[in-house]
Amino acid sequence: MSKRESGKPGYGWLLDAWDPPEEAGQPVGCVATSFTFSPAFFEEECLGRFLHLESDRTEDGAIYLVEREEKLSQVTCAAALVDQNHCRGVRSLRWDMLPARVPGAILHAKVSLLQWANHVRIIIASANLTESGYRKNREIFGVLDYHEGSDAPLDCLREIMGFLRECVAYGGSEPTPAVSRWNGFLDRVLRDSGSWGREEQRYRQGRVHVHPVLTGQGRPSAFARLRELWPGGSPPGRADVVSPFFDPPDAENRPAQEIWKLLRQRGEAAACYYVTAEDIPDGHGVLLHAPESLVQTTPSGREQARAYVSRVPEIIDGEARPLHAKAIWLENDTCNAYMVGSSNFTTPGLGLGSNPNVEANLLYSVYGMDRATRGEWHAAFIPWENIPEDAELHWQGKTERGEDEADGSGSLLPAGFAQAVYESDETMREFVRLSFAASLPAGWELRPDDEEAMFYDEAQWRADGSPLDVKLDWLKNRPPSGFAVTWAGSRGSAWWPVNVLNASSLPPPAELRDLSLDALIHILTSARPVHEVIRSWKTRRCPEIATVGVVITDPHRRVDTSAFLLQRTRRVSWALTALRERLGRPVPTRESLDWRLRGPIGVGALSRAIQREAHGEEEKHFLLAELALELHRVRPVEAPGCLPRAEVRKEIRKVIAELLASIPMDSLGDLPNLKEYVASVFTEILR
Repeated sequence: MSKRESGKPGYGWLLDAWDPPEEAGQPVGCVATSFTFSPAFFEEECLGRFLHLESDRTEDGAIYLVEREEKLSQVTCAAALVDQNHCRGVRSLRWDMLPARVPGAILHAKVSLLQWANHVRIIIASANLTESGYRKNREIFGVLDYHEGSDAPLDCLREIMGFLRECVAYGGSEPTPAVSRWNGFLDRVLRDSGSWGREEQRYRQGRVHVHPVLTGQGRPSAFARLRELWPGGSPPGRADVVSPFFDPPDAENRPAQEIWKLLRQRGEAAACYYVTAEDIPDGHGVLLHAPESLVQTTPSGREQARAYVSRVPEIIDGEARPLHAKAIWLENDTCNAYMVGSSNFTTPGLGLGSNPNVEANLLYSVYGMDRATRGEWHAAFIPWENIPEDAELHWQGKTERGEDEADGSGSLLPAGFAQAVYESDETMREFVRLSFAASLPAGWELRPDDEEAMFYDEAQWRADGSPLDVKLDWLKNRPPSGFAVTWAGSRGSAWWPVNVLNASSLPPPAELRDLSLDALIHILTSARPVHEVIRSWKTRRCPEIATVGVVITDPHRRVDTSAFLLQRTRRVSWALTALRERLGRPVPTRESLDWRLRGPIGVGALSRAIQREAHGEEEKHFLLAELALELHRVRPVEAPGCLPRAEVRKEIRKVIAELLASIPMDSLGDLPNLKEYVASVFTEILR
């Protein structure tokens, strides 16, 4: 249930929830779970909103890639945990994709956890991370915001953190870099937001309380939690159920039986099911997309207990909006409770039976709701239509198909394929490390990113001695996002996601590799975002773009004065001052600090450009000494949610030591003035 502004109370655009709130600060990290999944949608839309990308993939091309890679490289974690049935697809290795293998069931929860420096947001929804889930279907979601002075319940935050740890553990028993990043991010969220909210209190009249309702192996069913969290002394008298999917028609309808156990056992009680339907041609009635067992489970011998069915339209303003929302509403004269989230009205979806799905919901409950609040709650309920009492009803239940069921079109990755990690060493040699665990199927082969060319297979593996850990050179320009795995008798291919060892293992975008000193000066002295500066720089350096239809009449514009030592030194000095100011700003993550110091537009890149392009030893050593001095003068600023000043200074000192080591004093014998100046710099820095 969202209160976000969209023109109608209780309604909002789910993708808007990924936008940073005002004063949220820099992005720190995000993790999300989903059953079905679109890597392109998650990368371009969800992460694009979270990172507040300003460029557009279709219009800006390479500039978009520069901005995306720059901003992703500075977050501590960006990851999607996806059920193994749908965990596949080409993507950027700047974010992790992890498979969840739930024994006998599926990962069906849709939880997104977003952190900016001053803000944490939890989104629990019915929508998968797909185009359909976020833009086409009728979905439902709840949002919890944590920040200084917020009223969100802290026990809810802690319980969801524990749930997300459980979920990622379904990825396998072997620890991986991606799982470490996931859990490390959860640790940081709890550390940073531990006081951003309120401790849960007893129910008070008129106050809305929020609790997670989470199911899975070893957890109570959703009905057990609803019974435990119901705010009143007397049970609810009415239940309203919204679901697109149900148990098969010939199965015992356990969820419908459990609903009646929740409701009052004497007097009036009602269960109403909101389902999709279609009119049968020629006036032959209405076909309900639900099993008749929903109404057949009404307790016998209770004349005041009734079951109803209402219709949810799927055509809104002429546009198809398939129902995918899942909700249970409970009420009596004094209490209301509204559960929204991922649980379909099925046995595994509600945590019943021996193989429950992993699901996540939010329960909003209140005791003593006033009339105005009750009106807001009812306005947030999904629109519905009455079915004429004289209509001839036909029943055809929809089981969990399409976006809510494993379609069986491919093979599941055998457990023996443990992890695939992309790495690089100090020499920028790139390789892929493959780890194997249990027995492997016969005749297996790996093909990167679904390409036709085979990369590694069982024959090569056996020739290498059947090692459990294999390190293979990677010679292509772009790192692999995964391997298509086939074996003898496999039905199609399974997907083995590749994740990176750490952010520094990945090469920078081609547009940022080995930038010239002139380009770095241009970037560092500009107040605009890097991707915009790169755009203007590329235009300025391309005569066919920059000077089309222009006749240059100013003779000074024909002369490149950047090589003149005095002017060049002055421009480098401006860049060093700008670099010092940049390094002094608050740093939200360790990855952001590494980017500023060792990234493609950081201190290391500037140092290499100076050593590569300096006009002689005199200029090179002078500029390196100036760079070291500016770093020494950096005064880091602390801010809530950012790294402490001492940690930033410690890393800067390491870089200073590397710079000083690159200036050999014994080679300055023929340059007494420079030697004296460099010695004074050493003295100031080392004292």
